[in-house]
Amino acid sequence: MKILYIWHAAVEPGFRRLLDTMSNQRDVSLTLVTAHRWTESGRDQRWDRGVSFPYPAYGLLVAFRNHIRSFFFVNKFRIMNILLKTKPDVIYIKEEPYSLAAFQWVLFARIFSGKSRILIESDENLVLRQPLPYHLIERFVLSSIDGIACVPTDGMELHKAKGFQGKIYKTSYFVNESVFHPCDKKEASPYFPEIDTSLPAIGYVGRVTEEKGIDTLLEATRALLSRGYRFHVYLLGSINPAFQQELEKWLSDPLLQETVHVLKARPMDHLVYFHNLIDALVLPSKTTSWWKEQFGLVIVESQACGTPVIGSSFGEILYVVGDPAFVFEENNAEALAAIMEKIVSGQISKSQLSENVRALALSRFSFSSVARQKLKMMKEVKK
Repeated sequence: MKILYIWHAAVEPGFRRLLDTMSNQRDVSLTLVTAHRWTESGRDQRWDRGVSFPYPAYGLLVAFRNHIRSFFFVNKFRIMNILLKTKPDVIYIKEEPYSLAAFQWVLFARIFSGKSRILIESDENLVLRQPLPYHLIERFVLSSIDGIACVPTDGMELHKAKGFQGKIYKTSYFVNESVFHPCDKKEASPYFPEIDTSLPAIGYVGRVTEEKGIDTLLEATRALLSRGYRFHVYLLGSINPAFQQELEKWLSDPLLQETVHVLKARPMDHLVYFHNLIDALVLPSKTTSWWKEQFGLVIVESQACGTPVIGSSFGEILYVVGDPAFVFEENNAEALAAIMEKIVSGQISKSQLSENVRALALSRFSFSSVARQKLKMMKEVKK
């Protein structure tokens, strides 16, 4: 099966590990097209022409880089040449259907590679009408492709409601298990000397903002402290200026002052040490009219380190956490406190759960698991 994989973020070397895994399959011939430059994983990534690949790979010049909706590949002749040269059975476009990049590749594929089947991967899970011209682009793309692979479960119903007539699949993100893995606390501590491991540690990673449910976490923390439990909560991430005043109000509470610690965002490669130092991660996100959790990659990264994750029933979190015993109703601080209490009281220990937590994550989200999942979709849509 000849696959042409279009993905701007594959300029990040770590992301290409998935494609390496796919290309190793006996019946797969893969070609990659990515952006020449993109800001990914907090770093300005540039295509390195000197790197050798186990498959043909092209880093093409893009305009309006770092803009998911409006970026596009500049050289249309390279697009034509790649399509004619590869003659792909399946074109997998990991760009949103309303994006200019998706429009480019779908249009040229229909002209120069008419027999190819086209699959698009989407992270959408909210009914949001795109402004012109993106609304028209989305209509064209959805009417021209053979299948759509949805990361959020809600996205499957969303695209049915939009009238999509092709095949709809469920897909997922992946975790780099060679980066996120269990390690000794002595190895991790120098990277986060602020973390006191003598007491139970609850962690959070991400934007510190209202829709992430930080208030729910702090309310649950206050409830447990009032019952006499001693532990720490570490919030790792950048604070949304709009949430700064409310956060300061919470942290002025005498009960929370010595327990809740806000840590500045760190490099991505330091996160493995944070996950290994905490006893549980909490992701308490909640619904807004404009945002809904599409996956929650930090859940899988933490689980891959053997750290249990407590998540709200919001968006895709419910499915990614994978264990109903660690899911609470969004906005329900009492329900969150009940689960956290099992951790901070010692009723459940990380060491008891670690091996099973990591195994569950890798069974669903490792490179090999996600590669099999995607190849299965491609083979089905090729029929």
